[in-house]
Amino acid sequence: MLGETELSTLEPFLSVERLEWADLVRFRDDVFGIAQTPSAIESFRRLLRELAHHPGKALVFCGTSRCFSPERCSALLRQLGDMQRPLEGRRVFTSPLAGFAMAREENVFGGLIRWLRSVSRPVIMVFQGDVSLAFLGIGLACDLRIATSDTVFHNQGRELDMPPGTGLLYLLPAYVGLGRAGDIVMRTARMSAQSACEWGLLTEVVAPSELDAAIQRMAAEVSCYSAETVNTIKQMLNHSLPGFDAFFTMETHGLDKALRGKPWEKLADGTSPDAP
Repeated sequence: MLGETELSTLEPFLSVERLEWADLVRFRDDVFGIAQTPSAIESFRRLLRELAHHPGKALVFCGTSRCFSPERCSALLRQLGDMQRPLEGRRVFTSPLAGFAMAREENVFGGLIRWLRSVSRPVIMVFQGDVSLAFLGIGLACDLRIATSDTVFHNQGRELDMPPGTGLLYLLPAYVGLGRAGDIVMRTARMSAQSACEWGLLTEVVAPSELDAAIQRMAAEVSCYSAETVNTIKQMLNHSLPGFDAFFTMETHGLDKALRGKPWEKLADGTSPDAP
């Protein structure tokens, strides 16, 4: 079990509830801050190692209505822009600084995706509210995904000229095929929870008032398997996926190239790209 120091370090970013029917990790609005706090990164990794040792019970990751929102992603980009400005005009190639910051972000979420695809527990991801499309990649790494009916996935990459991160393109073709994956990423500006469910990207969509009951029911449905069986199922499903390390190296390089275009300048008016 994590010590008080580790839990205190993670408290601004998430909470952990040990329930009879599941272990529940609730991300807070500022979950992105984990990637910017070295002590929190290590505590988060220790939390994942601890959670891996409780087989036979479902694990639920629950996002708030804002933690993966375009607004939060835009704030992160502005922070990267602020890091760049002191170097502008000094004949310094500034992209590696932004690239390093993004690489830290990718290492945290990339490490989470790697863990989700290997942990011997059934994992459920819960989405609510406005979600940047890239973070659907975390959900696709889980075994089941549930969203409230008011959830909308926003494709910020179209406005910012950026490829999606957090492993979306690692997993999306496995769910919908190569052609449809391209359609979603390159043509879709917004996707409702119902549309995502129809595409097979969500397991279930429920009314906000029914969410807690639906999570508990879903957790009960998938808690019947032993850790050995869950591990076997995941290994066989993972067999069809591309090499993980090579993909995430390519993803980080692609994001670094996109950052050279200073996408934060497209947010200079202080509004989200999806704002009316």
